[in-house]
Amino acid sequence: MKTKILFLILVITLSKTSLTGQNSLLPIDSLFVNKIDEFYKNANDFRDKAWPGMTLSPICIFRKNGPAFLYNHPNPPKTLKKIRDNLYQGRQAELQLIGATQAEINRTLVAIIDYGLPNYSTPEEVFAELFHEIHHVYQRNSVSGINPDNPITLMSYPENYKNDALKIAEQKLFYSLCFCDDEKEFKELLNQINSIREKRETIIGKKYLEYEKDVESLEGPAFYCQLLYYQEYANVNEVLKKNYIEKEFFGILNTPYYGREKLRYRHLATGMAMCHILDKYKKDWKKEYYTSGMKLYDFFISQFEVEKIDFDDTEIEYAISNYHTQILSEKHLKNFDEFQNQKGVKVILTFRNTPQFRGFDPMNAEAINDSTVLHTTLLKLKGNNDNELFISNWPVITHYTEQIWFVDKIIVFVPEEDIKLTDNKQIEIKNENILISWKGVAKRKNKNEIEIICD
Repeated sequence: MKTKILFLILVITLSKTSLTGQNSLLPIDSLFVNKIDEFYKNANDFRDKAWPGMTLSPICIFRKNGPAFLYNHPNPPKTLKKIRDNLYQGRQAELQLIGATQAEINRTLVAIIDYGLPNYSTPEEVFAELFHEIHHVYQRNSVSGINPDNPITLMSYPENYKNDALKIAEQKLFYSLCFCDDEKEFKELLNQINSIREKRETIIGKKYLEYEKDVESLEGPAFYCQLLYYQEYANVNEVLKKNYIEKEFFGILNTPYYGREKLRYRHLATGMAMCHILDKYKKDWKKEYYTSGMKLYDFFISQFEVEKIDFDDTEIEYAISNYHTQILSEKHLKNFDEFQNQKGVKVILTFRNTPQFRGFDPMNAEAINDSTVLHTTLLKLKGNNDNELFISNWPVITHYTEQIWFVDKIIVFVPEEDIKLTDNKQIEIKNENILISWKGVAKRKNKNEIEIICD
């Protein structure tokens, strides 16, 4: 308690002195920076219980357009201000951090999270998701054989109404399996799941079913660790805890989605469900899984006796799915039209040389067609010298050739006052969501549109 009081005084003092020249800390910043030590101790105490052999990475918690706090990093950037041992403060914009993921900071992989997002209602929700990202760092640093899923495959995943109907049925069976205690019913549910997977492969092909398995294998364990941490440390009453767990972790299995909508997130949930079920029935499976070289679904099925059965799908599910899948196709075109009719100046950057593709959010990128993607949360490109583009939580279109990484052109609408052209040889755009600085020549410029041929 004394340590917490002293540290709170220190945080209040720091907020008044504004360490990095940014605005003073807000109460939410003080709240979270004051909980870093507690979280890291909890994570260290809990890591082996959550996943045997799991190690902890450095962490960075931040708020968009606010401060970033780097903790337990072996070589912090010199631009960051040291608060005390193991804790450094910088700015989110300077470090170009966004969302909940992993990022390299001074060549060290760090688990990061934005505690300022409105979907979090308690600190425990934030730190549970940060524990999820720490597990990803552990996977990347210490576990071989678990491959990241290919976002190109996500962009082209078939929006097929029969696959959607069967996929919804499969997810509901997983939901039932998580809470099943009857041996006979358990076997029946498992047989139905496996039968549906085999049938879906005949509809969408092995490539896309393997994509699903890749997401489950990577994200399932991390999402499960997030669930376990929240269960252990959430300081809320049991009713609220149960409600949050249902909504955040299990509920998605019982919610109908179609096409590519929340596709990757759905596989976080099925992967988590497999981990949850294995924990109920198989001791020491976690060590065995990470050394097996198998994908999570294949490992999961291998742990039980499964029989091949005929799954009787019905025209009712197909009819409902067909209706919603058609609406989804129309929605893609509507979203593209809305993008094209935004207010602001239409800025077109056409690249002579393909820029380096540094980052995007596959869970919030919408494929309009086979060469056009609408990004709504993140796009990061890097060119030669100091040419750079970092856009967060702002719609931007990329046009590409063959693969999403090979960007030919981007389109973004911005307020006129945010645009600066330097002797027609460089464009600079800067606001809270956009940082673009790129050398090039203005090909076309009028009141409503600018096209830059970029170096």
